[in-house]
Amino acid sequence: MLKKSLTIFVLLFVTTSLVLANTGVKVAKDIPVFKKQIAGELDPSKVIYLKTKPPKILGETVITTNYDYFSNSIIRDQIVYDRTTETPHLFNMVRPFNPAAPTIRHVVHSFKVSGDWVSQSVSQGSTSNNAGGWPSIDLGLTGLSLKGTVAMVFHTTNRLAIWNGSTGYNYTLFPGGDPLDPTLQIVGDKMFMASSGNRTQYYFFRSDDLGQTIVRFDSISRWSPQPIFYKANGVVEVNAAKSANERFFMYLGANEGGVGSTQGHIYAGWPKDSADNVWIIYSTNGGNTFQGRSIGWDGEINAVPGYIQGYAPLFENFGQIDGAIDNNGKMHVVANGYGLRLEIINDTVYSRGSLFPVLYWNSQLNTWKALTYIHPTTGVRLDTIQAIGSYYPTNAIGQSYPSVSVSPDGKVVFLMWTGPQLTATGGLDTAANGAATPVMYFWRDLYFTYSVDGGNTFKPVQKFPECENDKSETYGHAVQHLEKLNDTTYRAHIVYLADLTTGVGPFDNVLTDNPIVYTTYDIIAPVQTSVDDPNVVNTFYLSQNYPNPFNPTTNIKFSIAQKSHVTLKVFDVLGREVATLVNEVKDAGQYTVKFDAKDLPTGVYLYTLNAGDYSVTKKMMLVK
Repeated sequence: MLKKSLTIFVLLFVTTSLVLANTGVKVAKDIPVFKKQIAGELDPSKVIYLKTKPPKILGETVITTNYDYFSNSIIRDQIVYDRTTETPHLFNMVRPFNPAAPTIRHVVHSFKVSGDWVSQSVSQGSTSNNAGGWPSIDLGLTGLSLKGTVAMVFHTTNRLAIWNGSTGYNYTLFPGGDPLDPTLQIVGDKMFMASSGNRTQYYFFRSDDLGQTIVRFDSISRWSPQPIFYKANGVVEVNAAKSANERFFMYLGANEGGVGSTQGHIYAGWPKDSADNVWIIYSTNGGNTFQGRSIGWDGEINAVPGYIQGYAPLFENFGQIDGAIDNNGKMHVVANGYGLRLEIINDTVYSRGSLFPVLYWNSQLNTWKALTYIHPTTGVRLDTIQAIGSYYPTNAIGQSYPSVSVSPDGKVVFLMWTGPQLTATGGLDTAANGAATPVMYFWRDLYFTYSVDGGNTFKPVQKFPECENDKSETYGHAVQHLEKLNDTTYRAHIVYLADLTTGVGPFDNVLTDNPIVYTTYDIIAPVQTSVDDPNVVNTFYLSQNYPNPFNPTTNIKFSIAQKSHVTLKVFDVLGREVATLVNEVKDAGQYTVKFDAKDLPTGVYLYTLNAGDYSVTKKMMLVK
């Protein structure tokens, strides 16, 4: 069956970020991380092509690129998996797609046909050196008209294109010559988009007619000063996520607060209502209405319970933020946790070094957790290595470019990110990048962890099994929604770049032919047999009634993660309500309700639990 695809065209971006100071209150923010040429300005006479042996790749090489750079400040989705057709779709920035034009950069859609990868440039035919980049892809899951549609957005001319399932694209102009830095998600039969608003302010767009027209319906400034304080774009891109049932949706990003060298950091005296902040704007009804809130603030000392004393995250400086939502409406957010270890003495703030964790938050816990890799033989903590601040390539400071994926049922949460490669003794594994004037960078590896209790606890962080020492495995991320293979196994579909150099080639005039790799990782999770299972403590859950079949009484167990108005109702197969077992506000906890069906005839009945945004229905059988 032919698939539809949507593509939106926008323009190129080069980011700047923080260089950190370790000794006093002046923690600079506005110094560029690097001063290098834009790819379109390469002087061919100075480009160095390194001769390398073909790398050993454990996954599937989809396509190669000498533009070994995936993202600016975030990694928007670059892979989706169509469970109906068992087809992965990748959308990546590639150069050279056309060997006759080695400086032309394209965005390329890759997918499998009869077991073979097919790649086609969505921006093929453009003569601009920066013809495409910074891609984002999504797949319609539930809509009557958009289910199965693969949609894509990226930098280049301001147009939208619908893929016809083979090679053609039908174009529609984007309104107002915008956006830059786009993001896209399909929610039912709507398409929601976001942009940086030409780097001026974040804008939000939607299309309700399959992409024929696009309307800008909102901007970040409308949410300021409450509930989200906004003064300027904190990072260039907005990210977005949805639940697999496409009921829940959110935008997420970061804003700058005050101005000056400390840019609205809490430790410098900025209050939360005007400080740099991480924000979410979310919908619980398929994008019909939205709510907003801030979930993190730059420079808030000891904002992460149980982590190193004095730690103050600086979310907005390296605003690498990603999100996912499960079908229960629980929102999951992960961030590059680069920050400072601060001490206040006589009202003066001193930096005692830098810290580099990954940070995780969900809307149930409503607090941040710090995660890090610990070297298995030396015990060295990756998040405390100070040399990271001297040898990181571009914006890959610390444990960078994190992504989060979640199973639709909310049970499994999978986190993946790029981090420094460590030596056998736990030090940074560094090398020169091969440029005419060599620069030292650390090699990189992929790291991951996962939770099988909805994000309450996580397994120890591991290095991804496909990582090897002769290349940098970078920019790894998985599809938003994990595939459930059976009752105990969940699969992450993953894309990453196997970079054969330590630096970023186009910016260093060092080019290698680097594989873009597709692979999978399977997670084994225990079966939840009852509401008393420790894996579901502090989560919303409805168990199967017991006994079942029953005559005439049965017990129904459920758990509530937070204080909520709860209803538990029974319906017949025609949808008629036959009993209300619970209709009241309940505190978080586990409950058992007895259902007596002595006045009902034999048959199948449905029972539905509603608690806040959580809703689930199960069947039971009455046999008399």
